[in-house]
Amino acid sequence: MTLKRSNRLGLRHFTLLAGSILWPLTACSAVSNEKADIEVQPKPNIVLIVTDDQGYGDLGYHNNPIIQTPNIDDIAAQSARLTNFHVDPTCSPTRSALLTGKHSLRAGVWHTILGRYMLGPEHVTLAESLQENGYTTGIFGKWHLGDNYPYRPQDQGFDEVLIHGGGGVGQTPDFWGNTQFDDTYFRNGEPEKFNGYATKIWFDEAKKFIDKQQEKPYFAYIALNAPHGPYRAPETHIKPYEKLGLGRDMASFYGMISYIDEQVGDLRAYLRTHGQLDNTIFIFMTDNGSSYHTTNEKTLLTKGHRALAEQFPDWQPNANLRGYKGQVYEGGHRVPFFISYPNGDIPAGDYTDLTAHFDIMPTLLELADIPQPNGTFDGISLATYLSGQQANGLPERPVVITNQRVYHPSVKRPIAVAYNHWRYISSEDGEQLFDLKQDPKQQNDLKQAYPEILTKMREHKLAWWQDMQASGFKDRYISVGNDAENPVRLNAMDWMEVPDNQAVPWFIGHQGPAPEWDYVHWLTEEDKYQALPWYIDVEQTAKYRLKAYFHDAPAATPINKKRCVIQVDNKQFSAPVYGRASHCAITLPLASGKQKITAWFTDNEQSLAKEKAAFYLYLERI
Repeated sequence: MTLKRSNRLGLRHFTLLAGSILWPLTACSAVSNEKADIEVQPKPNIVLIVTDDQGYGDLGYHNNPIIQTPNIDDIAAQSARLTNFHVDPTCSPTRSALLTGKHSLRAGVWHTILGRYMLGPEHVTLAESLQENGYTTGIFGKWHLGDNYPYRPQDQGFDEVLIHGGGGVGQTPDFWGNTQFDDTYFRNGEPEKFNGYATKIWFDEAKKFIDKQQEKPYFAYIALNAPHGPYRAPETHIKPYEKLGLGRDMASFYGMISYIDEQVGDLRAYLRTHGQLDNTIFIFMTDNGSSYHTTNEKTLLTKGHRALAEQFPDWQPNANLRGYKGQVYEGGHRVPFFISYPNGDIPAGDYTDLTAHFDIMPTLLELADIPQPNGTFDGISLATYLSGQQANGLPERPVVITNQRVYHPSVKRPIAVAYNHWRYISSEDGEQLFDLKQDPKQQNDLKQAYPEILTKMREHKLAWWQDMQASGFKDRYISVGNDAENPVRLNAMDWMEVPDNQAVPWFIGHQGPAPEWDYVHWLTEEDKYQALPWYIDVEQTAKYRLKAYFHDAPAATPINKKRCVIQVDNKQFSAPVYGRASHCAITLPLASGKQKITAWFTDNEQSLAKEKAAFYLYLERI
């Protein structure tokens, strides 16, 4: 589309400039000797909403006639729409890039488990930059960049924190028993009980946070757990989709999104009522492609989906994109991104140039007149582009997307290079080349027809990989003995050195197996898991009280073994388990430094064999 040109300075600068021009006239006036007031436009508030596992096609605005998202559709119509916006194919990597302006691999985040999702404190976050420049910052919902010091949001620039643990409600780091209804969440590190549905709680608490910010600009990061599985929503939002003929899982997935839509509409109305909408940068986006697979390549998966296609002939499953969450085809990483800022002169419309998650931090800092922190962004500011003053669009550049999800990153893992309308895909299975202008569904591999372009794209990939390797791929250690978190609670999702034949116990399964076919719960399946080490960094040489639990402390589940064993590097310490105790405690000295620690239970008092893993371990400096 052709965008109107606007004054790049915008209203936020105009009153200050006008005041500086008029000041000499007012000072010399014979009519009045009163000092002129210079009204400075306040810095913009920022509301950043990120939904979880909602794909490009999971919106009414993107030609989905089934799902009901009227409020988000209205926002899209009133916003600048980045229609070629890309993220990582999974949760944590996207969030690390979004909050640092760096590629996820440079930020040290390439998985969602195994400690590979922890964002190191050496990276300056968007929240830290805003906080240092007068903003009050709050996060509500999902963090998924570390559950322990120094990786928590309260350690990374957030003043107000209300989150669930891990990457989803009911995962192993979360409070025991959470199911998305009437749960206990962590406020600034402390558990707090709530009533109601998770999505509503995040929005309600965000509004309370906003309501308290009378003197300072605010950054409200509303990072929802929904519609990430398990697919659970109030029945009032599931039933209408079931009546259309959707199966329970798809109806629940869409019901979660419709509930989000209502809350987004309520928040917009709240901002409008309180006179804040014009001076608020309001962003709606998602973190990766859809987790609900309606298609497998060209074919709809179920008879129900095919019946829906007949009922809704305009429906294009997955917005006609190939790929879903976890894949490097377009549907795995092209996501909705809508931004509005009335005081910033950002025209509504489609912005089709190639953009990505790591562009958002530099963009927001420029819009808020905040200098960039020391260090290098992989992203670029889109502020001038969004103002309509960049007549030739953004400079051409490759954007590289990868889905690593392994212990050590490898260039052989799935990688996509996006450059103009070309998409290069590589993995252990080989290379592919697609022209999205002619083939938006990525069905026709053109690598034989365009060998020069294939070579150029491969060169982009290899240059990027060399750059990422130079940054180093660090192991992350959880700090123990720091006053910021004492005691420290370790959970089995952060076990390291997991062998290929053992799954990582990341999803507990409090309500039994979720309807999603790819969910594996560990509750009642504990015998399948061998105890493995946590990586810790003891900050102070001191005595520590260690408590090993089979299930987390609130569960009070009996261990039903005779002894517990805690191994620190190569030294083992053992203690008896009494009666139906849910934990055992061992006090021992720990020297400062990086160490590996493992805990388990056994009936074999001679060999101390690893018979039952301790899924949780608490360490307290005493």
